[in-house]
Amino acid sequence: MLSPDDAARLLLPVAESLAAVHAASGRHGAVSPAAIEADADGRAVLLDRTRVAPDPEFSAPGRPDDVWSLAAVLLHATTGHPPSAYGVPPVVPRTTGWLAPVIELGLRPDPADRPSVADVADYLRARVDPPLARRRLSPAGLAVAGAAVVAVLAVLGATLLFGGAEDDPRTRPASTDASTGETDAEPTVTEPSTGPEPPTARELEEFARRYVATASTDPSAGFTWLTRAYQQRSPRYREVWASIRDPRILSVSADPAAMTVRYTYRYRLAAGGSRTEDITLFLVRQGERLLIADATAD
Repeated sequence: MLSPDDAARLLLPVAESLAAVHAASGRHGAVSPAAIEADADGRAVLLDRTRVAPDPEFSAPGRPDDVWSLAAVLLHATTGHPPSAYGVPPVVPRTTGWLAPVIELGLRPDPADRPSVADVADYLRARVDPPLARRRLSPAGLAVAGAAVVAVLAVLGATLLFGGAEDDPRTRPASTDASTGETDAEPTVTEPSTGPEPPTARELEEFARRYVATASTDPSAGFTWLTRAYQQRSPRYREVWASIRDPRILSVSADPAAMTVRYTYRYRLAAGGSRTEDITLFLVRQGERLLIADATAD
């Protein structure tokens, strides 16, 4: 059983190999732990389809799909169990860490809702690459560095807003128009501090509490608490938050100098099951308001 970071480093070459196969208009069709070996340098190598048989535990229900199988392998690497151990559809456990969003999307019942293999490879690469991973210095820098991760799975709102989308991303509508009139709506946030000085830790903590309460009861209103750029990267934000029930914040802390607030919360999913997640919001001040420029889940 590997940590999310170690699993991503190990399996990134596999994802890249699959992406190359798909770019050539091909399909592997037998992705599973048995199809992955380590070379002399300890680098994971995906065996040729002719050398391995499909494993039913790592084969998508219905039509075979490499993305589903790759997500299943990521789940197995971080938990030691196949998807069947977590229900149908699988409820991905918290031990998968920051890999949970891409695993959940990859295991979605509808193939149309899954990312491409190239998207999965991009997601892993962005998080594994040390220079990019360290580039979380400011909300402005975050908008550039974080976009490589967040744009791949714009769904990850509160679980990347990840209770999505991006969430979450645990809900099903095929698409949501992020450029509707609501995108242009003026945020209804009451600014906790109107002076030029940064808000206090207590004010940021209260911001987080009010944000979760707002987004879970009225996702469209919660959407207005995001910057325009983050709105555009979160097209399924409303579906994500619409799938969340009874959120309860367990702990919250803030860093006014960095303009970040971190909270742990537990919630139920509309489709069944419950989750506990650690979320960090990266805030910016726009005029008299605080807005969310980005969010990550650990």
